[in-house]
Amino acid sequence: MRKIKELPRKTIEVNGGNVSFIESGSGPVLFLMHGIGGNSRSWTKQFEGLTSKYRIIAWDAPGYGDSELRKSNLADYAAAAAGLLAALGVERVNVLGHSMGGVIAQGLAGLGTIELDKLILSSTFMGHGESEGEPLQAGYLARLNDIARLSPEEFGQARAKTMLAKPTSDEIFQEVANIASAVRKPGLLAACEVLNYSDTSQILKNFSKPVLVVTGRHDKIVTPDRSIDMTAHIANSQHIQFLNSGHAAYLEEPLAYNDALSRFLS
Repeated sequence: MRKIKELPRKTIEVNGGNVSFIESGSGPVLFLMHGIGGNSRSWTKQFEGLTSKYRIIAWDAPGYGDSELRKSNLADYAAAAAGLLAALGVERVNVLGHSMGGVIAQGLAGLGTIELDKLILSSTFMGHGESEGEPLQAGYLARLNDIARLSPEEFGQARAKTMLAKPTSDEIFQEVANIASAVRKPGLLAACEVLNYSDTSQILKNFSKPVLVVTGRHDKIVTPDRSIDMTAHIANSQHIQFLNSGHAAYLEEPLAYNDALSRFLS
């Protein structure tokens, strides 16, 4: 098993722009879609714990890692994800979307261009559904202000303080901070716009495959009630909450998180 830091970040051209990703393992495909403060290397514990069972592909969303920016709308982001999977020869896939990645994962499910077997929505919601031209939500404006005025290291530490439940280990805090410090303002702005103007409620109503909704009890970014509200729109869903986690249960409680994924996907 290779550690995630040892995996090369690859790029492939999709719909006229490069998309970067990392992959490892063999078996059914599990596609991982990170949050607004993450990237393909957010998934340390999933690559360590699940590549014996699954071929894991983790992408960098547009404007993250080495992925080029796209038009900041859900359809373009979802099409980039679908194009990446098609280019890698993936015909059937299980998708795990965390936070921002969860909204894009719902957009991918709505495209219907790839056979999506099961969907995991981790600490996410259905988008804000604001009309085009309306201002960004205050929380997004605050993040954009932070990334403009803080150094990358300071921005990463600020994001880690918001994301993680207390207490947490120095190792986990530093890992989240280091990854968030790599976020660039153009990618963050585009991601904020995608989330601000998307509404995936109808996609979820039409989606009949199994869905696992994951929440962290102490999540201050996407509070559990917002994620649980999604289940009212999903015909075939179940919910699990991690009691000692904030917005990063995949890293805060990785053994229990991976076990929940394995049981759901089996």
